[in-house]
Amino acid sequence: MYPAAEEKPVVAVMDAEAQVAKKSRAAESVPVHVYEPYTAHLPPLKTYMHDLGQRRRFAYRMAHATLKGRNYETVFGQLWLVINPLLLAAVYFMLVTVLTGSHEGGAMKGFTLILCGLFSYYYTRNIVQLSSTSITGGGKMIMNMAFPKALLPLSSLFSSFMMYWPTLVVYAIAHFAAGRSVGIAFTWLIPIFVIQTVFSFGCGLFFAAMAVYFRDTASLLPYALRIWIYLSPVLFTVEQAREKLAGNEWLLWIFKVNPLYPIIGSWNQVILENRAPDGMLMLYGTAWAVVALFGGAWFFLSREREFAYRI
Repeated sequence: MYPAAEEKPVVAVMDAEAQVAKKSRAAESVPVHVYEPYTAHLPPLKTYMHDLGQRRRFAYRMAHATLKGRNYETVFGQLWLVINPLLLAAVYFMLVTVLTGSHEGGAMKGFTLILCGLFSYYYTRNIVQLSSTSITGGGKMIMNMAFPKALLPLSSLFSSFMMYWPTLVVYAIAHFAAGRSVGIAFTWLIPIFVIQTVFSFGCGLFFAAMAVYFRDTASLLPYALRIWIYLSPVLFTVEQAREKLAGNEWLLWIFKVNPLYPIIGSWNQVILENRAPDGMLMLYGTAWAVVALFGGAWFFLSREREFAYRI
């Protein structure tokens, strides 16, 4: 009498089977994520370098924003960039020159010697120190954006260069005030600057990645950098170091294996002595730059995929 009532269970069963089939098809179309243990390996370098080159303006603008946030783009901020190493140079000058006797060549020339080495050292120090906090400090960007993470240490390099050029103007004034000359040998400053930049950037990449695994790196690094200045030809020239350490080969060897020994030593020979740097110094400096760049880049890039997890 009621055929419709007899067909309802059949229709309900068919609808249930259709829903189950629909859900199974939907489940098959959903991608499955398999998480495997991390293994260090390099990304496709050609694609990575292409992306890094296309986004270089981002690193430059970020460097501007960093300096602006620290008030370094103001007049007093730029003055502090110069006053800070000037005061430190004055302290070292008092300790090295005044307390130990008159400096050879005059007080002003002795002051420019310390100033030249100190400004050069500060350039490397700033790159390494700023890069060491670039990844841990950019955690929000790393978590929410896909980009080559080397842009962050590259931005630290740009920031350090912007902080470095005002010191060149100050040193030029002190250089001429001391009666020092300028010659054709000053063209060597370009390759020396390139070598130092490559070496410093390689070190920056290494410590940027190291700080992700060991957060105390950024805290301990300033003390290591302070010790580094005493092992570098900042307070004296390469020739003076060789003379004073001639009887102690062990200390002289420690002094020579310092990567800043050939770099700052070349700066001193060109700027202070107005002559071409020693070929061995340039060779050692280039070797250190290549080792630092490839070693730091490999350590950084091979672990870049793990940064988001570690941060």
